[in-house]
Amino acid sequence: ELNSQQEQNASFLLDALYCEEGRWEDESEEEVLQESTFVNDLFPLSLLEQDLFWEDEELLSLFSKEQEQQASVSVNNVADDPFLSRARQEAVEWMLKVIAHYGFSALTSILAFNYLDRFLSGPCYQRDSRPWMIQLVAVTCLSLAAKVEETHVPFLLDLQVEDTKYVFEAKTIQRMELLVLSTLKWKMHPVTPLSFLDHIIRRLGLKTHVHWEFLRRCEHLLLSVVSDSRSVSYLPSVLATATMMHVIDQVETFNPIDYQNQLLDVLKITKEKVNGCYGLILELSRNRTIANNKSQKRKFEPMPSSPSGVIGAVFSSDSSNDSWAVQGSSVSSSPEPLFKKSRTQDK
Repeated sequence: ELNSQQEQNASFLLDALYCEEGRWEDESEEEVLQESTFVNDLFPLSLLEQDLFWEDEELLSLFSKEQEQQASVSVNNVADDPFLSRARQEAVEWMLKVIAHYGFSALTSILAFNYLDRFLSGPCYQRDSRPWMIQLVAVTCLSLAAKVEETHVPFLLDLQVEDTKYVFEAKTIQRMELLVLSTLKWKMHPVTPLSFLDHIIRRLGLKTHVHWEFLRRCEHLLLSVVSDSRSVSYLPSVLATATMMHVIDQVETFNPIDYQNQLLDVLKITKEKVNGCYGLILELSRNRTIANNKSQKRKFEPMPSSPSGVIGAVFSSDSSNDSWAVQGSSVSSSPEPLFKKSRTQDK
């Protein structure tokens, strides 16, 4: 029965990943009371009391792999270069619509963005690339991510939906897949922000619906944040930590700093290291709040079809709470998959 319930919760996570969060804006008094105890239920005991040796070893391994990744690719080029930033934005906007169309998981989305960023920062993507090149790269990265993570992968022609400017033959995408795989050195299971989020969630044990809700909110927010090209400048551990901090800040109205500090201690990350990324999240949240106010968006509006609407949906229920001091806040080719489904990291 427990497994059945967890499967239902997992299905709920994926179904709701791109759904409008407007229902949170119309909570009853009872729901508000439940919200005020959200973090108390999430962290019934200090995370520090649940530390195990193997968990620390796993965390150290994640940090080590993260540093290796950072040293092997100049992802900052994507954030700092206006040309690459615009190309990334175009690709991400299209991928988000296809991801929503097929209901791909958060991990598939994060992997697709990761492949895209690593390829754009490599030598194979040239500034004088033809207009259709970024579309081909986007289709390829999303196809590879789906083959890595999804159990049901659309044919390559079927993957090219949602206002696709150019439609490529399957053999063209297959050749591009080989180029991307070669550029990425076949490292298709990188450490991502979800790696650190999953680490914390497994420490909590996913024992109650509250844990699933925390995971769902973090995944939803994280997907929105990494859609912004500036997020490429931050390490996966920093992105994950800042995301969890923001979710805690939104649901815990009494003493969020204690819980935030617990997470910082467990993840062995200083507040100063996270401040810049946290500031980016606050900025995106404020911008979305302002945009919603200007457009006088109605509650329970259907899911917007535009990518900006997809990105902004997560912030529709967020407040611009500044309780945490922030420094520097400016901040498919064949029916058979190429890879087997896996959520584990490369050893």
